[in-house]
Amino acid sequence: MLHQSITRGSHGVKFRADGAAFLGLSLLCGLAGGFLGVVSQNAGPFHALSHGLLLDLFVLIPAFLGGMGRLVLPGELTTLPGLMVRFDRLAFLMLFVGALSAICGARESVAFVTALTLWGLGTTLLALSTIVKCLECRVVRFRDLSPFAWSQLLASLGLIVVAPVFMAGLLHDLVAGHASFASVQYWLSKLQVPVLALVVQLALGAIANLVAFHSTRLKITLPALMAVPGLVVPIVWAHGITVPGLSDDWLLGIGVALPSFGIMALICASLWRRSFALTAALSWSFPALLMLSAGWVLSLFPTRPEAFHSAMLFGAVFALFGCYYRWQEQIPSIAAPHWLGRVHLVAMGVSALAMMPLLPSLQRCGEIGMIVSLFCVAALGARALMPRQALSEASVVKADFS
Repeated sequence: MLHQSITRGSHGVKFRADGAAFLGLSLLCGLAGGFLGVVSQNAGPFHALSHGLLLDLFVLIPAFLGGMGRLVLPGELTTLPGLMVRFDRLAFLMLFVGALSAICGARESVAFVTALTLWGLGTTLLALSTIVKCLECRVVRFRDLSPFAWSQLLASLGLIVVAPVFMAGLLHDLVAGHASFASVQYWLSKLQVPVLALVVQLALGAIANLVAFHSTRLKITLPALMAVPGLVVPIVWAHGITVPGLSDDWLLGIGVALPSFGIMALICASLWRRSFALTAALSWSFPALLMLSAGWVLSLFPTRPEAFHSAMLFGAVFALFGCYYRWQEQIPSIAAPHWLGRVHLVAMGVSALAMMPLLPSLQRCGEIGMIVSLFCVAALGARALMPRQALSEASVVKADFS
């Protein structure tokens, strides 16, 4: 049985424009970052830094917290206070301007400082809004919160730790007279560990939400494991900024890899013990788990560090799409046809295989798969907007008739 609480009462939930806006922003940042990554091979370090800022900071965190969080959480929680809705929209504005600044930084390096600062402020507002949602708007006990809600809450708490620390460090470096480009480059590299920990935790939370955990012990164990990469790693990282602590490799191994494999084991054990229907959402979850596992294996080959990073990000993207397909399955009017989901999954799978260092011959196929995947995403977005368009047209007809 699949987990049924991902969107309780979701047949009555309307399309959330805020969530769609964050997902659209993430998609645009991903396209811009990918383009700048190709250009940076011949252009120089400024384009490369713009590529890193967009893909590492402006894609997955806003997509999981701002996009899927605003689509899925309303089905589990009560009505959100209006102030938090304003926080969401202000956060979107900051992230949008920050993404534009990251793109402009390819020509004017001072814009990188603006991009990093706005990302910190925007994610802080997004995290505060999510924390209020999960704490003040819940209608069940903490142990009965879904894995998705737990992942959103813990990742938001982690961001509240990370964002002020790195913004204070960036300000300190700039006041001390350090070059803006070097300062942004340094802090982007320092953010790799906590951001990766939060992304992995959010991805595993989205996957775990598809599985039914009936045991009280499992309901307690799962959030406890999520808390390690979601909250403990940011705290240890923040402590290590000023006081020497664990190296990044140890922090990733102990704080992210071990609890991640524990969460994966719980998911696999729950799937093994119960029957389930292989829906589109669950079909995306299997390659997500495979890519996340492969990422840790690739980390053992230090000659290709980018392969580890790409595998982890691809795994998170698979989990994100699985979460989206699960959400839209609850609303028949926007549910994608099965063939579209299969084509999308195969295209993304080919793109992921082309990224593997052992299969360089598939690079051209990977580019084609990514293009097909983008068309599928566009089709999903068009279907999601259809109910709003139909509603607007109905209102116009009614007005003309009266």
